[in-house]
Amino acid sequence: MPAAPAPLSFALTNIYVPSYEDDKACRALSLSSSDIFLQSLPPAERTKYEAPEKVQALHRLMSDKLGFKMVPTGHASGANGSMAAVPETEQEALRQKYHIPKGKGVLSFLGTRLAYDSCTNPEDFPFLAKGNEPYLGKVAYGIDLDGRNGKNDFRGPNGEQGVDNELIRATGCNFATRDYGTPKVADEVITSIGSPTLVEITDVDDPLNDDDVTVHVYASASPLEVSGSGKGLGWASLDVDPDPRFQTQVKGRIRNGELSTEPFDLRVRLREQIVDSYREVRQAQIRATIKPGESIEGGIYGYHTLASIEEGYHQSTQVGANLTRMSCPALIKSVRSHADAFPDPKSGRNTAISSALRFRGIPAFLIKPAQKVAQGSQQ
Repeated sequence: MPAAPAPLSFALTNIYVPSYEDDKACRALSLSSSDIFLQSLPPAERTKYEAPEKVQALHRLMSDKLGFKMVPTGHASGANGSMAAVPETEQEALRQKYHIPKGKGVLSFLGTRLAYDSCTNPEDFPFLAKGNEPYLGKVAYGIDLDGRNGKNDFRGPNGEQGVDNELIRATGCNFATRDYGTPKVADEVITSIGSPTLVEITDVDDPLNDDDVTVHVYASASPLEVSGSGKGLGWASLDVDPDPRFQTQVKGRIRNGELSTEPFDLRVRLREQIVDSYREVRQAQIRATIKPGESIEGGIYGYHTLASIEEGYHQSTQVGANLTRMSCPALIKSVRSHADAFPDPKSGRNTAISSALRFRGIPAFLIKPAQKVAQGSQQ
């Protein structure tokens, strides 16, 4: 009896929102929260803080005047950089001690801090929900998700018609998206080390052409191994996280080395540095170029849930907003206004937004929980 074909396994070294290079797509960059705060100051005070070298002093002033808080919880982060478990009773005690409004603030910095600011509670800082510039370009990454070529749809970089990507329309003029989102930049500077997403393709009879394969997506319980230059190292052994929330599979096909899947609901972990969050895409489709033993490169296209987008902003806190020059209230308001799918049955408001995510990956050995137990028993 012939042996089962070996699976193709990869660790994704990055997942990000890709931005098409178009200098005319934005009238200007969207304002950051500190830009908006600076504009609100009296002229004399504005002059004092508007110089670039005064930006940190401006951030401190904004924090003091608006009542932002970042307080220690007394807990260390969990295993593998996961969120610490801090009981609600302890969180409420911290709110009372540090004069944070009741029920406000979120656990951040992997649970080592309780933060209250314009990212964790954007509804408390509505005057910062302005200054977001819409993406006006005609070209965007993505695919036709709804089967229609509408008048507001984008054209793909290779001339594809009917591209649905309202997420880039809502956020595409943010500094970080414009500066780091182009693939030629992002693929060089963005590396997901903390908990990379793992992709395994099984039932592969021919890695170039096979009309019936199964694609498995997991979170890694191990950090990505990197070289001295920060690049991911191929063929590392990575443990599959047993958490079922980050495990899914879908049928797909490979034609001329191009993988495509059927639509499926996908949740991938977003755990990097101070953030422990997730991305959730409904009716997701993976399309990627596979080079067996070398790489996988492509995109995840579907409807990104607002809940997961906003959770990412909450976890970034004002610290992340200051570093990436964004305004969380403005971005959340824009994403909500451009949401175009899955209306809530009660409110009628859309709960997801058409989107495109890009990724690159390197070959890896995946160790699943059952395999790890078996290996341990043999030792």
